[in-house]
Amino acid sequence: MNLFIAIDDTDNEESIGTGRLSRMLADELLQRGLAGNTSVTRHQLLIHPDIPYTSHNSSACIEAIANATIEEVAAVSREFLIKNYHETANPGLCVGEKDGVPDALKQFGYRAQREVIDIGGARAIAKHMGVFLWWYGETGQGCIGAMAGVGLRSTGNDGRFIDLAGIRDLKGVMGVGSLLGQSAIDKVVSISGEMLNDQEAIDTQDWVRPTLHNSQAILFVKKNGNLWIQADGKNKKAEK
Repeated sequence: MNLFIAIDDTDNEESIGTGRLSRMLADELLQRGLAGNTSVTRHQLLIHPDIPYTSHNSSACIEAIANATIEEVAAVSREFLIKNYHETANPGLCVGEKDGVPDALKQFGYRAQREVIDIGGARAIAKHMGVFLWWYGETGQGCIGAMAGVGLRSTGNDGRFIDLAGIRDLKGVMGVGSLLGQSAIDKVVSISGEMLNDQEAIDTQDWVRPTLHNSQAILFVKKNGNLWIQADGKNKKAEK
């Protein structure tokens, strides 16, 4: 059974951030033997004065092959967030089966990218979605981002991988064949849509973050002199 486990901790300047927290949670689930073959995507949500965020309003979603029930995975994830969240944050958690995400939750995710969503309304919607939802803190604002994370990840066409087998070990200039062989990236594609052959050279700039596109991990690149580089550039701050 494949699960989506999404979090949004509505971080602040002192917290470790949603991105890092999600990667830590994925490691926790692996170490406990509750999940395997994990990957994590970051999903950009609406930036608006009425929505609390630090520098980038985003949520993160783990995809994992579960070795336990949804209830067990959700319980450990909730325990982890309570232990690791910053005291002024308002974390949220949403867990659902990959094959059971309703279209309504996908549409909710798209809404969270273009409009301000009321917390009460979001929780009311969740009751009819067939997913596990939990929130914590003074406002529990993170439940909105967590729900959106599951919905957007389930579309197969939203988000950037911030954790995927091998991507954090890709360094320097590499051939496409080596890059694909050392990671779980599916394809390297130019911004014009051309799939690169194995001999093409990529300057990784020590930061490779493929895009979730058509349910695959695709590294989109552009030409920079004689080399190819990631098309949308380096933005480590957004991963916090």
